[in-house]
Formats: sequence, C-alpha cells, structure tokens
Amino acid sequence: MAQVQIRKSNLLLMEIMIALTIFAVCASVCAAITAMASANITESKDMSNALILAQNHAELIKSGKEIESKIFLYNSELISAPTNESAAYCVISKVFPSENGLKKYTVEVYREADSKLIYSIDSAFYS
Repeated sequence: MAQVQIRKSNLLLMEIMIALTIFAVCASVCAAITAMASANITESKDMSNALILAQNHAELIKSGKEIESKIFLYNSELISAPTNESAAYCVISKVFPSENGLKKYTVEVYREADSKLIYSIDSAFYS
C-alpha cells in the first residue's frame, strides 16, 4: 500500500481555507444583524416623529385653531414642507360634527414614501 504523505504547505493551505470560511460566515451574520438594526432605527425614528406630529395636531384641534379637515406635509426635521417632493410625513386630521357638544376627531400620520400609516389618534373633547 502506498503511503500518502501530507506536506506542511498543504496543511497550512487547509487551515487558511477553514479560517476564511469561518470568517465569511461571521461576517455575513454581522451584516444581517446590522441591516436589522438599521431597519429598527428607521422604524423607531418614524414612530417618534409621528407621535410628536399627532400630539401637536391633536392639541391644535382641541384649542380650536384647526377645526377643518386638513392635510399637512412635513419633512424629516418636522418642519412644514412647501412641496410634496421634500415631504417625509403626511398628517391628515379629521374633525367630525359635534354631538351634544362632544367633538370627535382623528389624526393620522403617514410616511410619505410608501403611504404607510405610522400612528393614529382617535379622541373626542367637549367644546
């Protein structure tokens, strides 16, 4: 029977290939975790901005300064946007007719890029 001789250079090459394979698997796992974290950060930022916008509009409705149904566009810095191209959020507020002095209203905040509803407030107040 012929004996197979393994040279040190072949063994070193196998060790390097195994190390590179392990490194590639670890790198792909880290890339996936980073992508998920980025998506969570974006979603959290949108939720926080939408909450602020909805609360501001609800307070405006309660104060009587915004009685009609309106649509507002905001950029990512929460400043009213002059054009639709720079808008990041769309706020739609609806005030329903008064019943015995009770006014019901809805405030909805949408992400302008994909028209996804991010946050909504349904409430009422006495006027």
